[in-house]
Amino acid sequence: MTEEIGAAAKEAFGNVAAGNSILVGIVLAVIGVNPENAVLAAEPGKEEYLKKGFEFAARWKLTGAHPVPATAGGHRKFDGNQALALGAILGGCQFMAGYPMTPATSIMDYFSRAASGLPIHFEQAEDEIAAVNMVLGASYAGVRSMAATSGGGFALMQEAVSLAGMTETPVVIAVSQRPGPATGLPTRTEQADIDFVLHAGHGEFPRVIFAPGSIGEMIGLARKGFELADRYQIPVFILTDQYFADSVQIHEEEIPLDVDSREYRGFDRTYKRYLLTGDGVSPLTFPGISEALVRLDSDEHDEEGRITEDRGLRVRMVDKRRKKIALLHKEAVSPTLYGDRKAAAVILCWGSTKHIVEEAAERLAREGIPLGVLHFGQVYPLTPEMVAPYGLDTKRLIGVENNAGGLFARLLKNELGLAVDRSILKYDGDCFTVEELYRMLKGVL
Repeated sequence: MTEEIGAAAKEAFGNVAAGNSILVGIVLAVIGVNPENAVLAAEPGKEEYLKKGFEFAARWKLTGAHPVPATAGGHRKFDGNQALALGAILGGCQFMAGYPMTPATSIMDYFSRAASGLPIHFEQAEDEIAAVNMVLGASYAGVRSMAATSGGGFALMQEAVSLAGMTETPVVIAVSQRPGPATGLPTRTEQADIDFVLHAGHGEFPRVIFAPGSIGEMIGLARKGFELADRYQIPVFILTDQYFADSVQIHEEEIPLDVDSREYRGFDRTYKRYLLTGDGVSPLTFPGISEALVRLDSDEHDEEGRITEDRGLRVRMVDKRRKKIALLHKEAVSPTLYGDRKAAAVILCWGSTKHIVEEAAERLAREGIPLGVLHFGQVYPLTPEMVAPYGLDTKRLIGVENNAGGLFARLLKNELGLAVDRSILKYDGDCFTVEELYRMLKGVL
């Protein structure tokens, strides 16, 4: 087919390169575009090339084979990193710092361009350690803040992650996964950092981890991440990966463009930054907006932020921070069910595999093999309430992950007691294709 297009381009136009425009005409015909409209919209000089493409499509009986319906409301095109950055800005993020590292770099590029026309500041730091500490400082000073990096850069951020846990400083960190260990395959994709992010930073402190799988989900969860970070004074992590970060998707739903903002509360001189409260959430304010002295320390501290080694107070402070876990359970984002709710087998997936799994399951359903698909956009914390409606204890569970160890399946077992019957894993640096996942699932079922 490719050779025939090239030969036709050379014969008709004396230029093999015209085959590219002929191919565009074929694609437009396949998705059902009216040829007259396509030719009218073509670049000057390319009209005849497109016509030839439509002729090929008609000859091969491809015209309208996969129509794409027009939508009255229009659509928007994003890659995953653009969606993450937009969600962060809508979530009220006003400071972002990072050091360029594939595949997170375009998040920084988006912020640097947005900063020219919005009340946002982007700082390219000298390294990841500086970046995350700048973010902590900006959050302490009063603005919602975010860092973005990949696995190797996140390794350098560990002490600051723990510092956020101890000082209860709200912060959002985007971690764009790629194959490791070390530099691994820096321009490829994998879902192998979930354990790393879950256990990042020494000591015990609460956190939330999101792993969106679509443009709309990414925008919504990035926005929600800033709200949760502020409300519970915790680090929130957004896991993405090279495949999702660089994939371009069409988003047809309306995007609410109202921008969230941080609450600024003033207190008098009796203010205690780490006041022991019933739910574990102490009052949060920022330097310079009232008479309150906002004192914090990386050491264990008393209610006013002064260093302490009182063992009883240490226990109460650890318990205070851990009380937030119960609140985070109530805020948990439930997984999304696709496919046949009554099917005997359910695929469990997370993050970027969402659309691939859904499409493979739809293909199997058309062949009479019913499947449910449960996609997790939040991977931690996991609560029984998140999965209670689906009766998973009576189903055959199949995990689909881009890693070698079935890391999310193991987390489901540890947190919820759910045993995955079979894991389908890929870790060669590429995402699943629908075709190969379809074949793998068919073989298992």
